[in-house]
Amino acid sequence: MSEAKELIKKMCDLQNSNEEIQKEMAGWSGVVQYKLDGEEFYVEYKSDGTCEFKEGVHSSPTFTVVAPPDFWLAVLKGQEDPVSGFMMGKYRIEGNIMEAQRLAGVIKKFQGKFEL
Repeated sequence: MSEAKELIKKMCDLQNSNEEIQKEMAGWSGVVQYKLDGEEFYVEYKSDGTCEFKEGVHSSPTFTVVAPPDFWLAVLKGQEDPVSGFMMGKYRIEGNIMEAQRLAGVIKKFQGKFEL
């Protein structure tokens, strides 16, 4: 398991155990599929502010992040900007690009506030 995958799972666990994050995330639902060099998993965000981490491929994700694990780990740690990384072709988004912008907001909610 890549460190990026472990961190994404940790973020979901943290979200499910923290009412402050749940309140900030409430109202948005969607499925973010990840393809990180052969690892395929997804996070299902629910409108109540909770999420579920699952192995495999979702039948109809909101969008899919296709990225090298090391790059995505740098995004999660705040060392790379997801918007400029996308523009520079460091990773791809497949599916609803507008909803994908929400992921940058999700990541920023964790950076600096919670120990990742």
